[in-house]
Parts: sequence; structure tokens; C-alpha cells
Amino acid sequence: MISSFPFRRTLAPLGFGLLAALGLALLLAIGWLGVRGRAMTDLMLYLLTSGAISLGLGALGVAWFRRGLVPLWLQVTLTYMLGILVAILNIFLTARLMFISSDHDLPLLLLLILFAAVVSLALGYALAQALARRVSALQHGAQAIANGALDTHVDAAGSDELAALAVQFNRMAAQLAAAAAERTRLEATRRDLIAAISHDLRTPLTSLRVMTEALADGVVDDAPTTERYLASMRSQIGQLSSLINDLFELAQIDAGALALDMRRTSLAELVDDTVAGLQPQAAAKGVQLHGTVDPHLPSLMLAPQQVGRVLANLVANAIRHTPAGGRIAISAIRIAQTEENAPRRPTGTEDGVLVEVADTGEGIAPEDVPYIFERFYRGEKSRSRATGGAGLGLAIARGIVEAHGGQIWAEQAVPQGAVVRFTLPYSPAEQ
Repeated sequence: MISSFPFRRTLAPLGFGLLAALGLALLLAIGWLGVRGRAMTDLMLYLLTSGAISLGLGALGVAWFRRGLVPLWLQVTLTYMLGILVAILNIFLTARLMFISSDHDLPLLLLLILFAAVVSLALGYALAQALARRVSALQHGAQAIANGALDTHVDAAGSDELAALAVQFNRMAAQLAAAAAERTRLEATRRDLIAAISHDLRTPLTSLRVMTEALADGVVDDAPTTERYLASMRSQIGQLSSLINDLFELAQIDAGALALDMRRTSLAELVDDTVAGLQPQAAAKGVQLHGTVDPHLPSLMLAPQQVGRVLANLVANAIRHTPAGGRIAISAIRIAQTEENAPRRPTGTEDGVLVEVADTGEGIAPEDVPYIFERFYRGEKSRSRATGGAGLGLAIARGIVEAHGGQIWAEQAVPQGAVVRFTLPYSPAEQ
């Protein structure tokens, strides 16, 4: 149903146009033609009567056009025709009142009016067709997008409202295409992750079942072999427990339910604990691991268990991708104290604490750099199943850092390797 308020707004230009035409006609009649007295009164009555008739015809035409019963081009053409008919009617009545000769003057006047009307109608039709083609292009584009052709674009030449609409249409189509591509990529990586996690769960479970059956069936009965089986079973159970904890923590991060036990913590102690805990793993692979923290950095308010988890995940990932003879360095500095030589970092990290884990390993493929912290993403190198892990460590690290109000990013190191940096708010605890 058509609302009366927009209809009144549509009729408003007709009313304003009538008042403007009436005012202009009176000014010309007084100033140019010198009309006075009774002639002025008659002229006003005629103009008001003619204007009321014109307004009525215009209102009827607008009310019919707004129903949308005919194509747009025909609406515009009929609008031109309605205006021409109103003009002819007014001129014809005026000529009759002025007693213009019906033998020669009136037919000539009507001939000229009809000539101008046909030309005006042709121009109106051409304009209507041009507008209709542009609107039809938008309609066909919308239909193409509805049918799945998200790469559809329409011509956006010009600077009028239809051109602006076409620009917004193309922008919408581009956003829809990007969202669809991202959704497809995430769906593919989600399937890959499920397959990887299934593999990581199935492998230790299969091993546990085989060893349990061997012990239960008495296939293994000597003490050294039994002890070796039990040690292997403990290791497999530890892997399963770690994977389940990763999945649970990632689910908490996704749900925004990660609990942070904020307390006054020395970042230097966290780095030392990380180095001490992973030093045996690094030494077994022949990799040097060391950490340095700015001695002037005070204790900060942070969740030590979670930040320690971030450091452990980053260092463990670096160890997996650093060959024998390589080096891994952890560092922590106050950003504001190193503005001249500060590493490149995202906007919004101009103040705070910068923690860095750099290695001399195989690095990160350029196409993987923007995605390595995303959930469900497994790059060829950074999250290869062959190097171990379910590919959740970096996603968990990002969630923990962002929960602290910081940012995390990665880039290639010079001359080789990779460097992962994250920031923490500089909020020294009260002493």
C-alpha cells in the first residue's frame, strides 16, 4: 500500500511550481504589460483556475505513475506528455479568451505548439530510454548476483544518482565476492583442520590400543619391554591431553570466555622459564636458544599462565622449523624507549611492550604470512602435519594476545628465518 506522506512530498514540487508560475506571471503582467484593475483581477482568477486544473491533472498523473503499472521509460514519457497537454490546454483557453482569430492565428499557434510538443516528447522519450537502460542494467546485475555470478559489475560512468547507485552496486558485488571467496577458503581450511585433528587423534589412539592389547594378551611379559610400552603410552596420552587442551582453549577464545588471571608479573621471569623449559628440546635438535629482556622493564599486569603459553607456542613452533645449527632469540623491550630503531609494527602499537621471537629457520611462505594466525589455517610450511602439531598454537597465541589488548604479527627475517612479534599494553603494576 502506498503511504500518503511520500505522496504529499511528491506533490509538493507541483504546488511550489504552481505558486512560482503564478508569481512570475503576475510580476510580468504588472511590470511588463502594465495590467491593472479589473483586468488584473480577471487574470488572477484565470491563472488560479488554470493552475488548479493543472495541479489536479498532475496529481492524478503522479498517483497513477507511483503505482508502477508501466515501465519506467513509459512513465517518464507520459510525464512529458502530461506536461505538454497541460500547456496546450492553457494556451488554447487563453487564446479563446483573448479572441485570437480562429481563422488564421489560432491554427498557426496550435501548429507551433504541436511542433514544439512533438520535439519535446521525442526528447523525453530519448531521456526515458536512457534512464531505463541504466536501471535495467542494475536489474540484470542484481539478477546475476542472485544466480551466483558474484563477479558481476555494471557500468558506473557519470556523476548522477544512478551512477552513484552503480558504484555502490559494484562495491557490494565486490564485497559479496570477497566474502564468498573467504567463506570457501575457510571451509576448505576447516575441512583440512578436521582431517588433521582426526589424524592426530587417531594415531596415538591406535598406538595406545595396540600396546594395551599387547600387555593385556601377555604378548609382552619382560619388565624392560613393559616399562618401554608404559613410557610410550604415557607419551601418547600426553599428546592427546595437549591436543584436547588446545581445542578447549581455542573454543574458549572463540566464545570470548577466556579467563585471564591478571597479576603483577615479571616478563623476564616468564622468558627465563620458557627458555629453561624448552632448552632440552632445542638442544636435542642442535638449536641455540636464548632470551633477553630490558632490565629496566618493570613488572606488568598480565596473565602469566597465558602469556607463558604464548611464548611456549611461538618458541616450540620456531624449534620445529629451525634446522640444526640455527638460533632462536627471545627479546622484550619497551617500545617507547626504542622509537628510533623500533621494528616495523602495525598502527596502534606505538606504546607498550614488544616481545619478539626470531629464528634462522626455513621462514614463512609469503602467501602464508597474512593467514598463519587464523583459526583453521594450515600453511605448507608453518603448519605442515609432517613437522608435528595440529596447527592450533598460533591461533591460540593470537587469541591470548588480543585478549590482553595487544597485537601479534609475523614477517620474514633478514637474511633468513622468521620473526614473530606481539605487543602487550604498558601497564606497570603498582609497587
